[in-house]
Amino acid sequence: MMKKIKYTFAIFTILLSIFLIFDGFFDHVLYARYKNDLPDYEGKFVNYLPDSVDKKFYKSAYQDSLKLTFYNTPFLDRVIEPGDYGIYKVDKYGHRIFPEETIQPEVQRKSLLLLGSSQTFGYHLNAEDTLSVKMQGLLPDYKIDNYSMLGVNLEGNLVDWQKMAEIEKKHYDLVIVVNGFFDHYVECTKNMDFKYLEKMMDKYRLPAFVSILQSVKDKVFKESVVNRGVLCEQPEYQNIAARRVHNRWNQLFAFGQEQGSKTLIFIPPSVWSDNANVENLKPLLSERNRAIYSIINTKVHSKVDDKTIIDLTTAFDGDTQYFLDGSSHFTPEGSALLAKEIAEQIKAREQDTFN
Repeated sequence: MMKKIKYTFAIFTILLSIFLIFDGFFDHVLYARYKNDLPDYEGKFVNYLPDSVDKKFYKSAYQDSLKLTFYNTPFLDRVIEPGDYGIYKVDKYGHRIFPEETIQPEVQRKSLLLLGSSQTFGYHLNAEDTLSVKMQGLLPDYKIDNYSMLGVNLEGNLVDWQKMAEIEKKHYDLVIVVNGFFDHYVECTKNMDFKYLEKMMDKYRLPAFVSILQSVKDKVFKESVVNRGVLCEQPEYQNIAARRVHNRWNQLFAFGQEQGSKTLIFIPPSVWSDNANVENLKPLLSERNRAIYSIINTKVHSKVDDKTIIDLTTAFDGDTQYFLDGSSHFTPEGSALLAKEIAEQIKAREQDTFN
């Protein structure tokens, strides 16, 4: 009887060991497949950069961007942890720190707050190549604070402005917002089906042996998730997208009035602009998405008044390539050109409207 128990235990142990070995092997196969299927984002970023830039530097800058770590905060979601991340230095509020040499207290009699997203944050750029530093050189009588944050829309700009007004009790003579298309760009690209996401997660909940069999079954029977398409192709969503942008503009103007700050909104260029040179980025851009954003932008721009909302979407039209990537981040030349356009608009309004 004892001998039989020993044999049974030995057989069970051998079978369990074989199962664990196979499961471990399939775990490795699943991981290898996952790594192999991951897009080479860094390689893609470097390969499609404009020929005019130093690709070695931007490869290093991209790696610095990957070092950024975030925490969640009410109403703003992701905020960068304070710290030094190579080309980025970030303060305790998640705002980028810019070179002190651009500050000229003896001539800066007015204050300017810049709000925006990753374009005005200076994603992938050295601090001296960013929009706010270029603007500082063109507007020497202003002391510029840049509160731009990664991945925020107009609502996030408003929340951050409100938060900093509560904390610092600081009044700005002029507030400019360089943002707009990001609001509907993010919403319209949320096309990950939850059913698909759940299916992907299941692969890592189940034993690897079972997951491999499930993957084989899916491949044989060509099982796929229903493609719902891009909902922003539908007119009702396009109208909602435009209305949300208009409402957020009005909220920013209302808070500016409450603060006693003159407020201007600039709609920046993007890779979806009709006549910008994005030849280097064409393999990354979808004609379908371009058509969607073109329709939404037309609806948004119908409310532009050119007095307080200034459309600069055509600022990069021409032969020069001013975008680093498919997310519309600027080259140093792009930052310089947009800074020049904004500074000219501010000076013109100082002479006409603000006096």
